[in-house]
Amino acid sequence: MAKRRKSESFEPSGQRCAWSGCYEPGDFRAPRRKDLREFQWFCEGHIREFNKQWNYFEGMTEAEIYEFQRDATTGHRPTWRIDQMHRNLDHKVEEAFRRMFGDNRHAHPDAKPIGARELDALAVMNLEHPATKRSIKAQYRTLVKKYHPDVNRGNKRAEETFKKITHAYHHLLAHYVEGK
Repeated sequence: MAKRRKSESFEPSGQRCAWSGCYEPGDFRAPRRKDLREFQWFCEGHIREFNKQWNYFEGMTEAEIYEFQRDATTGHRPTWRIDQMHRNLDHKVEEAFRRMFGDNRHAHPDAKPIGARELDALAVMNLEHPATKRSIKAQYRTLVKKYHPDVNRGNKRAEETFKKITHAYHHLLAHYVEGK
């Protein structure tokens, strides 16, 4: 029998190997049918043989295999087209679309269009476009007081958030509020 690593947790199943003529303990589970709802048990030697012979796609047409692969991208769960979803999408989803595609149709009428990086930086700072230099600085002070490493000793998540906030702050001051 092969030696197991300590990292592999192994618990005997109490089953007998399903291979014809084998009386070893069957500790390795294998599917009995393609629907993967019924299982059989094999010893370590016979599970290897079973795995060499097992082909889930055996007997399927090329179209059926393609359909399975396409459906696997969503974890074999139902999906809906976005245009068939409820018309009033959540505010956060709309904001994500604006950040990804640079769509600023919902911004303040006097606001000039900005890029995706600036929108991302504003999101990190929890600000909306248009933001003033004063509002950016005020929000930065508030967030620094909350996430500074001296306040959150040993908290790696707070430290990473602090780094993101600092980077976003400097990016906004350098690229967003020029001339203001």
